Order: sequence, then structure tokens, then C-alpha cells
Amino acid sequence: MTSIKEKTSGLVTLIPIISSEPLPIDQPDSASRTWLFSGIFWMSVTMLIGLVEAVKLFYPEFLQGVPALAYGRLRPVHINIGMFGFMSMGYLGATFYMVPRLTQTPLFSERLGSLTAWAWNLNLLAGCLGILMGFSKGKEYTEIPFPFDMAIGLFVIAIAGNLFSTITQRREQRIYVSLWYILLAIIPFPIYYTLGNASKFSGIEDAVINWFYSHNLFGIWLTTLGLATLYYIVPKQVHKPLYSHVISFVGFWTLAAFYPWNGGHHVIWGPVPMWVMTASVTASIAMFIPTFATMVNFGGTAWGTWDIMKRDVSYRFSLLAYLCYVGASLWGTGLAVMSLNAKLHFTNMTIAHVHLGFVGFGVPGVIAFTYFYLERSLKLKYSRSMAEWHFWLTLIGIIGYVVSMGISGWMEGSAWEAGGAPQGTMIDRYPYHVARAISGLVILLGQFLFVGNVIQTINYPVPLETKNEEHSTNNLQTQNVTIS
Repeated sequence: MTSIKEKTSGLVTLIPIISSEPLPIDQPDSASRTWLFSGIFWMSVTMLIGLVEAVKLFYPEFLQGVPALAYGRLRPVHINIGMFGFMSMGYLGATFYMVPRLTQTPLFSERLGSLTAWAWNLNLLAGCLGILMGFSKGKEYTEIPFPFDMAIGLFVIAIAGNLFSTITQRREQRIYVSLWYILLAIIPFPIYYTLGNASKFSGIEDAVINWFYSHNLFGIWLTTLGLATLYYIVPKQVHKPLYSHVISFVGFWTLAAFYPWNGGHHVIWGPVPMWVMTASVTASIAMFIPTFATMVNFGGTAWGTWDIMKRDVSYRFSLLAYLCYVGASLWGTGLAVMSLNAKLHFTNMTIAHVHLGFVGFGVPGVIAFTYFYLERSLKLKYSRSMAEWHFWLTLIGIIGYVVSMGISGWMEGSAWEAGGAPQGTMIDRYPYHVARAISGLVILLGQFLFVGNVIQTINYPVPLETKNEEHSTNNLQTQNVTIS
């Protein structure tokens, strides 16, 4: 069965954010490009804001006196841009690329996909400006004020309609594992998103609902979109099928079964019913199953690909994303153990864990797909030297960030466990917060190189000397990746 052909004409019009030319919103892959490069733009913004926050942690006078730049306003903007700007838009860009190829059917409406992306951008900008002006709802992960928060749910419904219409008209009858993860991300989103953002509960009930919403936002929305992307591009990067169909099946269904219960481990030792804590701890520990399944599947696929890893920066970022996903998942399982939770939950150890998922899994995953898209789909040659610098700066920054915050968290937890007051660790945290800021700067420098590389590649296209034809999805996924 023939695959959808790529169109590489008019390359300077691909990115409305970084090119002066208009984007034709009804051309093949126009929706994918708009979502993907919007995500890259927001990635730079959220990392810049994160660096400002990191500096404020050890130098509170930095940018003092401007209410909109106070730490309490910047942090929710940083989080919401990271979730809904960078990771959501970046991975939705990959989704709009993958679905037509996995179904062997053109996207139902490129125009609807592109217009939805622009509406999402404008809505997110307005919502974040509202937070900076002091109109936050004041509850974690739901800070975007009404009506901009509800608009996100409506946009996801429009996205779902576009993708579902494509899937129902598919010419390829088999449903590949990437499609299953995409469907898992899209279908329940309006339910828990509306529940979290329109909650009328109060007190501990509100906390339980909020963590149910926020953990599913990370796990059932962002994680599944990221895994769908890796399941799609890794077999193509190594030119062989995924290691095991059965393991894909086990990993998918166990993640779908256990992850929705994980949010309760954020209220362990709180005034909540014991069954809530027990169910959450049990589900969190059970997450070892899908994590181990993913580890075996990607490990088996990557076995013997050392030469590809050395020469393919995109593949290297895929492996980095996979390793950080495994690390963050196992770390989360450990932090759900009640004795460790009591010691470490309110320390920087949790910050390290979250950022290993966000910066370690999310950033390399979107980057891997972007390099893959430029080289394998558009047949363009990006700067290898810039990409190498980008990879190593990103890797060094991630390690520095996670290690500094992990050590700080263990130090805090140990001091509090010994009876010390929380204020007593503030001075001791100073050097670790400085290390955190330096690591964030290193990561940000790497992403600036990445953005510059993408701009240069798009606006001054150089075709690949050796044509790297994209392998058919059917050839790589038919036997070992399909679930139905």
C-alpha cells in the first residue's frame, strides 16, 4: 500500500512564527506544521520564564517591583505554557502528522486543524496574560481564568472530531499502537479537564479532584502523546520493527488501567479516606508494569543500533526521552511508597522528579520528532554541528538540574525527619538553587541553538545529499507493533 507523499515545495512558508510568508492552511501537513512549530516557540518561552523563576529562588530581588513578574504569577504561567503551549502543541503536531500516515488517509480537514492551532495559541496567550494581571483561579494546574480554560476543552473536542473523522475513513484497517495511545489521550481529556477546571468541591474533596485531574493531564494526555510519537519514529529511525507486539499490548492496557488512579499519592498522609491512599499507592506501584514493558520494548528495539545512535541526533534524542520516561516513572513509583512520601513529598525531590518528566521526556521527545520531520519527511539537511551542541547542552543541563534538585530534596527531607524546621534548610538550599539556575541556562542555550537550526533549515533549505526515504509504516509495524 502506498504511503502519502510528502510535499516539499514552498519551504519558506512552513513556519508562520519564524517566516514572513503566509502559511497555506489547507495544504497537506499544514496543521501538523502549525502545531509543531508553535510548540517549539512556546518551549523557548516557558524555559525563559523558568530561568527567571530559578534566579528568583536565590536572588529574590531580581526583577522585584513589577507585579506581573512576581514569582507567584510567573510560576503558573510557566507551568501552563509548558503543559498547554510547548508539550501539548508539540505532540499534537506529531499527532497530526502520524494519523494520516497510520491510517493511509488524508487528514479530514487541514484547514480545521490549522485554525484550531491558531485559536489555541491566541487563547493560551490571553489566558496567561490574565494570570500575569492577577486573574488566576489560584488552584494548581487550573490557573487559567474563565472562559479561556473552558475554551481549551472545546478545542480538544474539535481536534478529536478531526482525528476521529480521519480514523473512521481509514484505508488501513489495522490500528497501530501509536493510534491506540493517541485515542487514549484524546477520548477522556474533556471529562477530567472539565471536572478539574469546573470543580465546585471544596476542602479535601477539591484537593482529591484536583490531583485526579492534574495527574491525568500529565499521564493520560502528555505521556501517551509522547509515547505515541516514540512508538512511531523509533522503528523508522532504526529501520526495523518494534521488538514485541505482545509487550506493546501489555504496556498500553496496564498504563490505561493504573495511571488514572495515581493522583491520590499527592495527598498521602492528608485528611483523606484510607481507601484513596491505598488505591493510589497500589496503582502507583503497579505502574512498574507498563514502565517495565516500555523499557523492554524500546530496549529490545534499540539493541544493536550503536552506529545509528552515533550518527543520528534525532534517534539519540528519542533514546534520551525514553530513558527519562523510564526514570521519571520509576521515580514516581518510589515516591508513592508511604514512608518515602512522608520524608520527601514536600521537598525539591518532587521538583526533580517532575522536571525529569517534563524536561527529560517532553523536550527530547518533541525535538526528536522535529529533527525526524526535517530530515525524513522534508528531506532537508540541518546543521549537524549545531544539533550536536544542542544534544550535549540539553543532556548536561538535564543531569545538572535533576541531580542538584534531587540532592537538595534528600537533604531537606533528612533534616525535617530529624526534627529540623523547614526554615532551617533555606540557607543550605542556596548552592543547589544556583546550580538549578545554571543548569536551566545550559538547557535554554541548547534550545536557542535548536530554534536557530530549525529556522536556518527551513528558510535556507539544503536538500539531503543522500535521499533518506521514509520507510513505509506498514513494513515496520505490521507484525510487531499492531494491537488489532
